[in-house]
Amino acid sequence: MQDFASAAMVRLLVRAMAAHGLVPPPPPPGADGLAASHVPLAYKRSVVEAVLHQGGLGTLLQLAQRVDVLAGDPVHRALLGATGVPELMARWQRLERYVHSRHQVSTTASAPGTLALHHHARPGVREAPHPTESLAVLGALLGASQALGVRGLQVEIGTSGTADRRLNLPLQGSAIAPAELHAQLAPLAAQGAMGHWTLRWEPHTRTAATPPALQPQPTTHLCDALPWPPLAHQLARHVLHDPAAQHTVDALAQHTGLTRRSLQRALSQRGLSCRHIVTEARSRVAAQWLLESPHSLAEIGFACGFADQPHFTREFARHVGLTPARYRQAFAGAGGPGSLKLSI
Repeated sequence: MQDFASAAMVRLLVRAMAAHGLVPPPPPPGADGLAASHVPLAYKRSVVEAVLHQGGLGTLLQLAQRVDVLAGDPVHRALLGATGVPELMARWQRLERYVHSRHQVSTTASAPGTLALHHHARPGVREAPHPTESLAVLGALLGASQALGVRGLQVEIGTSGTADRRLNLPLQGSAIAPAELHAQLAPLAAQGAMGHWTLRWEPHTRTAATPPALQPQPTTHLCDALPWPPLAHQLARHVLHDPAAQHTVDALAQHTGLTRRSLQRALSQRGLSCRHIVTEARSRVAAQWLLESPHSLAEIGFACGFADQPHFTREFARHVGLTPARYRQAFAGAGGPGSLKLSI
């Protein structure tokens, strides 16, 4: 995948450009276009170049924060299901692994209300991120954090070795003109320090509710027709509300108010397990995405909480009877919303 880039990031920039009256380059050829999981790396770079030509680095950072333009996409739903910055970062890092991103964001230090991050090349990838690529990723993370209602959010760009060029940006209650922001960012780009960030926010406070226009819309009824006991349906609705979350046995037990052992015993008496319920719920919401959207298998699998593409393919086929690709090929367009074909 070294010659390809994540389509989700490119979709964000292209849609944000259009929303701000800028002109994006023509979409890449092919039937999938920007609905695929990857686009040619050359196209991503052409989009970034178009932003820089029409607005500069400041405009790039501001456009990348417009995560609202991804509303309706599976990646948007998965990221905005996070409860705060640390979980958002965990979900972002899982997305990078899932789509085999050439670059990754690693956490180098953490404390309550603080995360130090580094955007760098994956092992085996020789080309480091271009400063503009790092800036776009940073913008998306900042935009998602703000959409989650994180308070007191600010970012410091640069490293301890570039003390004279470190840039501290308060993200809330401040408006920096794109041209001024470009002038502040350009030295960091020249030094190669754009991929080092420190995020700070107010810890131990409840985040504000995500605005309804940005809020992911879960479908919690997809397992209601199954002949399960009330406890299993309670768990399924919980999973369907945020399938991308890490639904461990301990987390599910905490949700029900039962001990881990009591929950497992109650389910096993009906021939069920936490794993079966979680995978069933995830498979059903994945089936809905496959039928009703053009989004790639990789993005759908990520948004539904599967660990990677083989895991998605294996578990979906086990519960539905077909692989995700064959399921979409067989049934997409065969019925309206809600007409899921599950061979269970």
